[in-house]
Amino acid sequence: MFSWISDPSGSDELRLVLVLGLLSMVVTVGLLLQVLALRARSRRRQAVQARVVARWRPLLLRAAAGDEEQPPALPRREREPLLLLWNQMQDGLRGSAHEGLNRFAAALGLPALARRAALRGGGSRRVLGLHTLGHVRDPADWDILAALLPQPRSFVSLAAARALLQIDARRAAPLVLDEFLARTDWPVPRLGTLLREAGADAIGLALSDRLLDQPPAQQVRLLPLARVTEAPGRGSVIEGVLARATDTGVLAVSLQQVHGPASLRRVRELCTHADWHVRSFAALALGRLGGAPERAQLIAMLADREWWVRYRAAQALLGLPGVDELAARALAAGLTDRYARDMLRQVLAEREYAQ
Repeated sequence: MFSWISDPSGSDELRLVLVLGLLSMVVTVGLLLQVLALRARSRRRQAVQARVVARWRPLLLRAAAGDEEQPPALPRREREPLLLLWNQMQDGLRGSAHEGLNRFAAALGLPALARRAALRGGGSRRVLGLHTLGHVRDPADWDILAALLPQPRSFVSLAAARALLQIDARRAAPLVLDEFLARTDWPVPRLGTLLREAGADAIGLALSDRLLDQPPAQQVRLLPLARVTEAPGRGSVIEGVLARATDTGVLAVSLQQVHGPASLRRVRELCTHADWHVRSFAALALGRLGGAPERAQLIAMLADREWWVRYRAAQALLGLPGVDELAARALAAGLTDRYARDMLRQVLAEREYAQ
């Protein structure tokens, strides 16, 4: 019954169980202490942040309104929370308020703190520093920011790109676009937002030059950016690419992006392109840009040999002005091509179900 008392191997097993039990207890206690330490640290940070907001927010608001009073001394532990609060206010204000906040920052030495954070900080501190330098807009920081543009961590490089665009968008545009083409980890929507903030006038020329000169694979990457940065009423670089392109990938993406009526003739031509992908996107573009004169061409495309072309043509047809449900049903009843008739009825049914 108690053979482990006289059995050395049994005694060794017991000691092993006891040791493992103690180690498990030590690990558990260690994890508990770590969790408690993290909670205490989080509470301290929240307390400091609350103190910074209560103390500095009124001063920042007065500075944004043009008050140039000398700010009080800035305690070391309040530096980073104040940088964060200052950036939040910069992001939310407009006009002359930026200059008032910049003067306030200069009086406290915040730009120097931001430069140190941008060069030597960890991930979040580095981004905070870069964000600050972008709002400060000091041309003297250009070389620091340009050196950080090729950073392998995308969130750091994008923060540097934004700061460069804020300092001088026209000068920064070629650098930012070339960096985008050299890497694959920048999300197009994020970069599109930065370029839109910089403005079409500052970005347009650099983007046009690259769109028209790059090989097809790079044009496909750049085309979505052109759509979000073009100014209304101006000549469209997308239309220029669409007019010259022969690559099917470039044509397909251009047809998805084009929005100007000047391309309508080219879109009509592409409705008979040899590649069915191009024809399907041309059908959608025709419905988006066209009107009553394009109705006959879309009806003809309902009989295309490819299912997707017929489907997109039916969708585009139902989007034309004056083609309501009653008109579409009458049109379907008069079609002699069975595939065209079935497709138009299918898309009508889908629309009814979606409603």
